Amino acid sequence: MKRNAILLSLLTALFLLPGKAVGQTTSSDGKLVYNFPFAPSEGLVNRTEKEYRKEVCLNGYWDFQPVALPGSYVQGKGIAPELPLPKEGAWSKTRIKIPSPWNINSFANRDVEGPDHRNYPSYPKEWEQVKMAWMKKMITIPADWDGQQIKLYFEAISGYTEIYINKEKVGENFDIFLPFSVDITDKVNAGETAEVWVGVRSQSLFENNSTIGRRIVPAGSMWGYHIAGIWQDVYLLALPKVHVEDVYVKPLVSKNMLELEVTVQNNTEKKVDLQIQGKINEWVNLAGTDINSAPVPAWELGQEALKVAPVKVAIPANASSKVVLQVPVSGELNYWTPEQPNLYAVLLSLQAKKETLDMKYERFGWREWTLQGTTQYLNGKPYQLRGDSWHFMGIPQMTRRYAWAWFTAIKGMNANAVRPHAQIYPRFYMDVADEMGICVLNETANWASDGGPKLDSELFWEASKEHLKRFVLRDRNHASVFGWSISNENKPVILHVYNRPELMPQQKKAWEDWRDIVRANDPTRPWISADGEDDGDGILPVTVGHYGDMNSMKHWVGIGKPWGIGEHSMAYYGTPEQVAKYNGERAYESQLGRMEGLANECYHLLANECYNLIVNQRQMGASYSTVFNMAWYALKPLPLGKKDMTTQPDISKDGVFFTEYKEGVPGVQPERVGPYCTTFNPGYDPSLPLYDPWPMYDAMRAANAPGHPGWSAYADIDKKQYEAPTATPAEKYKEVIFIGGDDSKLKGILDAQGVKFAAKITAPARMIYIVDGTYTLSVAEKKSMLANIAKGADVWIWGLTPQTVNVYNEILPLPVALDNLKRSSFLPVQKSWIRGLNNSDFYFCELQRADASEYSLTGALVEEGEVLLNACKTDWRAWNKRPEELKTASTVRSEYECTAATPVFVKYRKDASCFYISTLKEFTNSEKGYNTLGVILKNAGIDCNEIEVKSNEVFFLRDNQLIFPVATKDKLVKKADGWALDIYVFSPRPLDDLLIEPNMPKLTLVVKAKECQLAINDKAYTAASQNRHEATYKELPLLQGWNKISIKIGERDKNEFSGNFRCDNRNEFLSSLKVMFINPEAK
Repeated sequence: MKRNAILLSLLTALFLLPGKAVGQTTSSDGKLVYNFPFAPSEGLVNRTEKEYRKEVCLNGYWDFQPVALPGSYVQGKGIAPELPLPKEGAWSKTRIKIPSPWNINSFANRDVEGPDHRNYPSYPKEWEQVKMAWMKKMITIPADWDGQQIKLYFEAISGYTEIYINKEKVGENFDIFLPFSVDITDKVNAGETAEVWVGVRSQSLFENNSTIGRRIVPAGSMWGYHIAGIWQDVYLLALPKVHVEDVYVKPLVSKNMLELEVTVQNNTEKKVDLQIQGKINEWVNLAGTDINSAPVPAWELGQEALKVAPVKVAIPANASSKVVLQVPVSGELNYWTPEQPNLYAVLLSLQAKKETLDMKYERFGWREWTLQGTTQYLNGKPYQLRGDSWHFMGIPQMTRRYAWAWFTAIKGMNANAVRPHAQIYPRFYMDVADEMGICVLNETANWASDGGPKLDSELFWEASKEHLKRFVLRDRNHASVFGWSISNENKPVILHVYNRPELMPQQKKAWEDWRDIVRANDPTRPWISADGEDDGDGILPVTVGHYGDMNSMKHWVGIGKPWGIGEHSMAYYGTPEQVAKYNGERAYESQLGRMEGLANECYHLLANECYNLIVNQRQMGASYSTVFNMAWYALKPLPLGKKDMTTQPDISKDGVFFTEYKEGVPGVQPERVGPYCTTFNPGYDPSLPLYDPWPMYDAMRAANAPGHPGWSAYADIDKKQYEAPTATPAEKYKEVIFIGGDDSKLKGILDAQGVKFAAKITAPARMIYIVDGTYTLSVAEKKSMLANIAKGADVWIWGLTPQTVNVYNEILPLPVALDNLKRSSFLPVQKSWIRGLNNSDFYFCELQRADASEYSLTGALVEEGEVLLNACKTDWRAWNKRPEELKTASTVRSEYECTAATPVFVKYRKDASCFYISTLKEFTNSEKGYNTLGVILKNAGIDCNEIEVKSNEVFFLRDNQLIFPVATKDKLVKKADGWALDIYVFSPRPLDDLLIEPNMPKLTLVVKAKECQLAINDKAYTAASQNRHEATYKELPLLQGWNKISIKIGERDKNEFSGNFRCDNRNEFLSSLKVMFINPEAK
C-alpha cells in the first residue's frame, strides 16, 4: 500500500506540472532545437526477455525508388496497377528515413494554410504525389542467431505491401495500422547479409467509386487514407525454435482468478516436453516528474506478488498448442483503476530438461469490466466514464510525449477516458494509458463518416473482419482498454448519405460478425459498441449515440442496455452563426468569442439540466460520454518555434528541429515539427505552456467536477450585452446624386433598394453624392463636386480601389490609403449610419464565396475620422465547412497574420460636409446583405421608394449563381404525389436556337431534390443528370421575354429543396435575367 501511495503521489505530480514547458533547448542558426529524443521507446523485446530473444531495429536510412503509374491506369475503377520490380540504378538520391510515410509532407498541406506538417524538409517535393514505390535495405544477420527462428517484423505499413528477401518474395500484407511479421528463417544465414525489398502500393490505387464509397479496406480518417509507406517501426527478430508465441491475460476479478492463455510454438522436427512456470511481480513506474522525462518509459519490477505453478505440456513437432494456466488471487493484487493504475508483470518461462528455452513478459492490470442492466461496472462498482475523442493527426502524435500530454489534459478537465478515434492508434498510446489511468474505448479504422468505405463491396466486409481480429489480438492485454468500438457511423451514412437502406441487412450481418470476433478473441470485455449507431439494431450489448438531446437519451435508456454518448458539442463544426445561439453577437467577433459560446454550450451540455447532458447522464445512468473534441478544439494550436506569428511559417527556420538522425533507434525521428500542427507542447518550446486552453476547456473542467458540476464563468451569458442599441435615423437628404459609369453595379444595387436619385442639384447643403469607387472621375465631375462640397454637400464613396484612390484623394480633405485585406465578415461600431446594426448583420461568410471587401482603409483621414465598420480579423471562411485537420489552425492564423488595418467604412467631417469612405463591394447579393444596406440607407437619411418584392423573395446573383430565395419553400404547392412550384424567368434573348451565335449563353438549372420533374413553357424537359441529391437541367431553351418554369419534386424533398441558375460559358448573362414567383404578364 505504501508503494501505491507513492505511485499516486507521482501521478498527481505529473498532472500538476507548471504551466510553462521547461525542456532543455538550444538555438542553432536561429532555429529552436530539441535535444531529447522525439519518440522515446523501449523496443519490441522486453529487457526481461533478452537472454532468450533478440532484436535488431531496422529503422534508419532506406533506399527509395518511386514507381510511375502506367498510362493505362484509371483512378477509382477498383483495379490497381501491378507493382513492377525495382530497377537497378533507379533509386532516388535522397534516402528515406524509416519509419515515415514517403508522402508525409503533403499531409494537411493546402499551401500551409493551417497546421505546418512539413516534417521532413529533406524529402523531394515530387514524393508527395507518389502512389507506389520500393524501399530497400541491406541487413546483416547476427552471427549468434544460428539455430533461431528469424522474422521480419513491421509494426505498421500503409498500403498493399510485398516483402522480398534477396529478390525472392516472402510475404504480403494489406492494412494500414496493424503489425505483421514474415518468417525468413529459411531465406537467410547467420553472419551473412541479405537485401530486403519492401514494395508498397497506396490503398488509394485500389479505390472503387463505381457506386457508393470507394475504399475497400478500413483506412480510417484523414491520416490513414492519405499516407503511404512504412510509418511505424521495423525489426529483425530472433526467437528460440521453441517459444511462447502469445500470452493472453484474463483478470477474472469476480472469480478471484487470474487466467493465462498461453500459446507455445514448436518449430523443431521433434515433439518437445516442456514445463511452463512463472511469477507475477509489481510493475513500478520510475518515470521522471519534469515535462521532458515524464513521458519516457522507465520502470522496474517490484515485489513478487504471486507464483504461476509449474505445468507440464507436450508440443508436437512443427505445431503450436494453447495451455490455460490458472492462478488463484486472494488479495495479493491491487485493483487497476483510473485513480490508482496499479500494474503487474507476468513472467513465464519454458523449460525442457531443466534448461530454460524462453522467457515471455506481459504487463496487465487486475481489473474487470462488467455490464448489468443499464450500468457498466469496474471491479464490481458502477463506474462512469467521461473523456475525449479525436482523430490521428500525423507525426506530432507519433510519440509517447503527445499521448502523455493529451492524457494529462484529460485528467486536467476532471475526465478519465479517451476514444482514439477513426483509426487504430500506435500501441504506445495504450501503454501510456495503462500507466496514467486513462480508460480507452479502442476503435477500429472502420470509419464511415466521410462516405469513404465501400459498404456495398464484399472486399470491404471481409477486410474489416480480418482487421478487427488482428486489432483485438494486439491490444487485449492492456489494462486501460475497457471496450471495443467496432465502427463509427456506418448506419447513418448508409441511410442518410448513401440513401441505400437495402444495405442494412449486410450491415446487420457485419455487426453480428464483428461482435462474435470480439467475443471469440476477448471474452473479458463485454463492452462492444458501434459509435453513433445506437445498439446496432439490437445486435450489440451496449448503446452509443451521437449528438443526442433529452428525447434521444430517453430512447437510449429505454433500450435497456448500458449507454453513452460518443460525440456531442458543436465544437468541430459550429459556425459563428450556429454558436451565436449561446452567446449572441459575441460569437462573430473572433475565435475567442466563438469559443466563449462553445464554453457555454459545453457547460450546459455537460452540466445543466436545461440542456440535458452530463448531469442528466449521471442521473439517467450513462456509463460513457466524450465531447468531440477537446484536444483540437478546446485547446489552441501552438506556434511551436515561431517568434513572429504575423508571418507564414518558414520551413527553414520556424518550428522545432531535432538532433542528428540515428540509425537503428526505435520510434519516429522527424527532422522538424512545424508551428500550429499540435495543441500540445511536451517540452519542445520553453516559451510555451504544455497546452493553452480556450474557454471551452475551462467549462468542461467545471462541468466534469467530481460529485456535481462546479462553477463556471461561462455557465450563464447575457446575450443582450452584445446587441446593438436602437438606431436613430438621420434627417433625410433632399437630393441624392449618383456618380458612376453607365454599367455601374453599384447603381443597380441602389436601384434595387429603390433609392430616389435627383436629376439636378438645387440644395447643395442638403444633398449627398453616392460615388462608385471603381469609377474614375472626369475633370468636370471633380470640379462640380468640389464646388458643392464647399457649400456643405456630403460624399459617400463606395468600393474604393487602388486604381482610383489617388483620384478621390484629390477631393478628400485628408488622404486615405488601402491595405490588402480580403474579408466577408465585419464588426460594426455603434456610430452614425451603422448604429443599430449587429455583427450578425455584417456576417456574410456562410452566404458567399466572393470577398465582400478586398481592402481596408488607412491614412490620415482614418486616423482623424470615425471608424464605422471594421473588417473582422478572423477570416471565418478558414473555418466554415473546412476539413477538420486544417480549420482550427487556419482560423487562428488568420487572426495572427492579419497585420493590415481593419477599417472598411470611415466617416470624416470637414466644416459642413461629411465624407463617408468604404471599401465594401459585394455584400448585398443575399437577403441579409440587402436588408443590411436598407438599414444603412435609412439611418443615413437616403430616401427610397417602397419595393414591391419582399427581400426574402428576391433571386440574388451570388458567386456566379442566381440563387433561389429563402421563401421558395413556402411557395411550394402540395400535390397528391409531391410538391409543385411555378417560377417566371425573363430572358433578354432567345436561348432555343443554337444557330443564333457560336457562343450563345447556355443556361443551367440545378434543383436540390431526390426526385424532380421539369417543364418549360408547359413542355416537359429532361434532366442532363440526376443523383441522389440533385437534378441538373442544361441548355434551358428559354424564349425571349417571360418564360414559365414548372418544377415538381418528391413528397419528402421539401425540407432540403433549393435551386440555382448557372451560365458557365457566359457568367455575365445571369445579371440580365429576372426571376419572379408571380407571372408579371398575368392580367
